[in-house]
Amino acid sequence: MAAAFLRLIGLVVSGYIIFHPPWMRRKLLPWLSAAIVNVLFPLYYISRYGISWDDAFSRGAHWMPLFFVMCVVTIYLQYLLVLWLLKHTRIFSSLQEENKSEFILLFAIHNVGYVPLPILEAIAPEPILIFLFTYVMAYQLIFWSFAVNIIKRVPGEPLQMRFRLTIPFVGIASGIVLAATGLYDHIPRIIASPVEQYSRFAMDGIMIVLGGILAGVPHESLTRHREFGPFLLVRQVLYPLVVLLAMLSLRLLFGGPSLLPGEPMTMADTWRWMQLFLVIEAAVPPATNIMIAIQNYGRPEQLPYSGSGIILSYLGAAVTLPLFVVLGYYL
Repeated sequence: MAAAFLRLIGLVVSGYIIFHPPWMRRKLLPWLSAAIVNVLFPLYYISRYGISWDDAFSRGAHWMPLFFVMCVVTIYLQYLLVLWLLKHTRIFSSLQEENKSEFILLFAIHNVGYVPLPILEAIAPEPILIFLFTYVMAYQLIFWSFAVNIIKRVPGEPLQMRFRLTIPFVGIASGIVLAATGLYDHIPRIIASPVEQYSRFAMDGIMIVLGGILAGVPHESLTRHREFGPFLLVRQVLYPLVVLLAMLSLRLLFGGPSLLPGEPMTMADTWRWMQLFLVIEAAVPPATNIMIAIQNYGRPEQLPYSGSGIILSYLGAAVTLPLFVVLGYYL
């Protein structure tokens, strides 16, 4: 797990160093970002779904729609929660109208896969990792279609949630159709093999692009937004704590006693791993894809604010996330 985190940090730092010169950010970064989002991402989704679909399906077809729905419900609840907090409380009273869209995204859209995956890979049984596949699928569908509306919102105007067709969404939908119908297996290997091999660089490439975007975030903006303090407390401490307490209550009511890791996935064990999974998903920081989407679909002035929020939330997660992993695992 530590090695995986160090690798991610290394990629981001590399991107920061490469794109630190302003001329590199102006000339190369937009092209690299667009190529990854509009070419490598769609190919990655198509190949990943084609490779993993049968394994996920064979582990229990009923779990796939369940994890899909869990992701949709989780993100929707987080979206409703931040809207309620903004409307009915003064916790984030320092938030300016021009930063509202980015703040909503930072609160509602969490890092569903790239941070939880190395953690679960180290401590969770294989079925949990396979079902994460459908959880991430739901996230990608939501993010690359409806979440773009939040990015494109004009300050001062009401948010209009409508479906937007983006190239990453087309890649996701194509991957699902090809995998579910079995057509992916009929793609000639002379085509499928290089796509599977080189599309894997999409995840590494996007972390390098993230580092480049963060290199353009003004350092003074890190201390200019007072609402990030309450954000860290509510979103990365109180919210995962509520999820943990809710799952403990549900386990007492329906799950029975906990079982040790490595034993068969009985009902009690399933509740235990579900608790760990949901607590981790609640405690992770915002999605790094927010910066990538703003780079491609938003306005340049949105980047400093969202970049500041992501930097501070990841620094906070370095303390809070390990704590909730331990609590979710051992309680």
